[in-house]
Amino acid sequence: MPGAELVDPVPYAGWWPWVAVAIVLAVVGWYVWVWRSTRGPAAASPPPVVPAVPGAPPAANARRDPYAALRGTTLARLDEVERRYAAGDVDVRGANLEIRWVLREFATARTGVDTSAMTAAAARADRRTRPLATLLENSSLPTFGASSRTRVARTLEQARRRVRTW
Repeated sequence: MPGAELVDPVPYAGWWPWVAVAIVLAVVGWYVWVWRSTRGPAAASPPPVVPAVPGAPPAANARRDPYAALRGTTLARLDEVERRYAAGDVDVRGANLEIRWVLREFATARTGVDTSAMTAAAARADRRTRPLATLLENSSLPTFGASSRTRVARTLEQARRRVRTW
């Protein structure tokens, strides 16, 4: 190679550093977007507004209670569960499952904590959902046991008392 001259390498174009900066910013932006979109609502957010069921009686203290409409809706749904059980549309297990679902939806709207799959132990551990724990424990055996002597009327009475006082 004695006759060949050495040639300097070809330099990169001036826009490549800007491409690198744009890629880094895009990745950082994507991480920030994922982080923010997967976080729950702030703890201080107002309770969700639940539309009242037509025919549901308003609570006696509707002016002072921000959850009066929610209580009326929940009590009306518990009345519907009782009606369906009395008509024979659902059995003891089905009625208890529906009661649990209505109570979980009430607790979620009341506290802002997702209680749709919460166990009684988890509900007891969180001070916001602690009133729900006893009801979940009491309705577990009739819901998941092979047989139960629990009366649906008693479970409904406990659920209504909890909804009125919580």
